[in-house]
Amino acid sequence: MKSTLVLLSVAFALFNTATAQVICIYCYDQNDSISYNVTNLLLNGGFEDTNCPPSTGVIGSPTSFCPNSNGYVCDFANWTCTGGGSDTYACLYNDSINKSLIIEGTNAVYFGNYYCNPCSNNGSDTSCFINLGCSVTGFPTGYPKNTPQYGGKTGVSLQQTVSGLTIGNTYVLEFWAGGEESYSVKGIFALDVGFGDTMLRCTATGWAGGIGTRYIVEFNATATSHTIKFTNWGHFGASTELVLDDVKLYTLSQLNPIVPSCGGVQSSSMFNASDTTICQKFCTDFFDLSTNNPTSWEWLFPGGTPASSTDQNPANICYNNPGTYDVTLITTSVAGNDTITLSNYITVYTTPAFPTITVTGNVLSSSYAPAYQWQFNSVDIPGATNQDYTATQTGYYTVIISDENGCVSSTTIYFEVTGIDGTTNGNQISVHPNPSNGTFIIESLDGFKGGNISIEVMNAVGQKVFFTAENISGINWKKEIELSDISDDIYYLEIKSENISLKKKIIISK
Repeated sequence: MKSTLVLLSVAFALFNTATAQVICIYCYDQNDSISYNVTNLLLNGGFEDTNCPPSTGVIGSPTSFCPNSNGYVCDFANWTCTGGGSDTYACLYNDSINKSLIIEGTNAVYFGNYYCNPCSNNGSDTSCFINLGCSVTGFPTGYPKNTPQYGGKTGVSLQQTVSGLTIGNTYVLEFWAGGEESYSVKGIFALDVGFGDTMLRCTATGWAGGIGTRYIVEFNATATSHTIKFTNWGHFGASTELVLDDVKLYTLSQLNPIVPSCGGVQSSSMFNASDTTICQKFCTDFFDLSTNNPTSWEWLFPGGTPASSTDQNPANICYNNPGTYDVTLITTSVAGNDTITLSNYITVYTTPAFPTITVTGNVLSSSYAPAYQWQFNSVDIPGATNQDYTATQTGYYTVIISDENGCVSSTTIYFEVTGIDGTTNGNQISVHPNPSNGTFIIESLDGFKGGNISIEVMNAVGQKVFFTAENISGINWKKEIELSDISDDIYYLEIKSENISLKKKIIISK
């Protein structure tokens, strides 16, 4: 047995105060075990129990342990391969082929899956990577991904379900991650202990003197059974692919005391948001609740706009695409840096399409939605919460629809009621010229008497752009209106006297 290297390369805490899922992740630049003489709750964690032949390194050769591969011929006892595709060549590595260091026994698992795209359709693009010590985040929705013959967005996975856990207890997953020799760039792979994928890095490990990474992952059991799953999508550029060995799951009491304690401890970096569930293209605010008296803040909002901030309390972080998104806060104080990542903290729902309003007589009908609210001139109409509404007044009608997630959209129309006392189509007045450059004459017709008269002009969405109220004497009267400061558009002129209301559509074209 090699001697243990006690130097901790990077330590990264992943505290999730909302669900207490993964408590922390540590990674060590060493090959040997961290904890010795543990009771491994996983079976065949060294992959020695197998009927797999060694890899040939040839795509399609009959050496794969994945049922979806054309080269499927074998299995690792107690482990199940999912995902992958017809050309996936995930297989056995052992001491006889010397493509990677084997650190425990004679066998290791190689997740061979060709080349993937980690951040975009450009396979060498790694611009989305946000390194968080032992892990990496920042991947857009749908990435990493490969072609269908290598599993597409699913990649290729190897998993085992462990039963008999005690809910609420902390467990430690320890494993060694290496990679094919002769590659210069660290690869990426995912670990899921029951709470979703956490992206990790693996480095090439030459068979003579290579040094891989020992991972320590602590999590609280939320069920009596948890599935431990490792996933790889493929090379990107000159990166290696995952070689996995010596996987152990044990209780917290068996963890080597060299590892800093994090069991049950919450990060001193803390935050909350004004809304954690929002609708597409809406925004939310974040508030620092840290207890370590920080002097600086670094926020990461993958999927948000902006995607990062150094404000203590960032406001108006907007999300344009539906999905679930992580949020990370890194605070700096006199005691050092402290990090909290809340996985899937923000949920963004799709905003429903704008409704359509059809008119049949005086009945306004909205397109279908789970819920409705009608408004008249931007004010809610009490009780008007059905798909149809019968208009009784001339003006602007809006229907606001809501979906099952509470997301809303609306449409407004102008509707002119006919056949109601006191309202006409405006034939008792003349407006000329129409169209006009903004200056026009209102002239009474058919004996429309003067008196206390109000004149109002509204734009297409019901906003008032002009108003006057005055006493105009006589039967045949004229009034000049000047609207030189409004933009070209269609407007509505409404004239009211003591006994009548008249409305005309006017066009301003300068």
